[in-house]
Amino acid sequence: MEKNQDNKSYWFSEEAVLDKVQFRAKVDEVVWLVSRESHIVPLKQERLEYLYGEKTMLKRSLCSIRKDEGDRMESIVEQIKTYEPADLRTFEHVVFFIQTSKEHPLVISELSQLQELTMMFSSTADILWGLGVDDTLDDRLYFTLVCSK
Repeated sequence: MEKNQDNKSYWFSEEAVLDKVQFRAKVDEVVWLVSRESHIVPLKQERLEYLYGEKTMLKRSLCSIRKDEGDRMESIVEQIKTYEPADLRTFEHVVFFIQTSKEHPLVISELSQLQELTMMFSSTADILWGLGVDDTLDDRLYFTLVCSK
């Protein structure tokens, strides 16, 4: 599965944009991706079932721009800060899903940068994270952010 380097953001709202069937299909897509591809730090499907009861969901997929292992997560954080139009503090549930290749795994310094991401959300937000492998990424990091309420 080749990851596109473009920023992709999808805002799904059951009331405003999609009917219930379309909204459920988008939730199915997120649950399938995260539960199926999170091998290293798994997020089981049962942990993501709450998404089916949500009214609004934001999904953003990002690929690191910088290739140095220490800078990949910093690149993701900068992209979220720069391009995220929504007020992230309003979301009640958050999922961080990270993928790297086996040759260039997530390093401790990158993992510690997740703390900076968590500060963008309400202190009461429920934050889950998963980690998986995708060898098509080479030395890039692929990050999926799913926020809901």
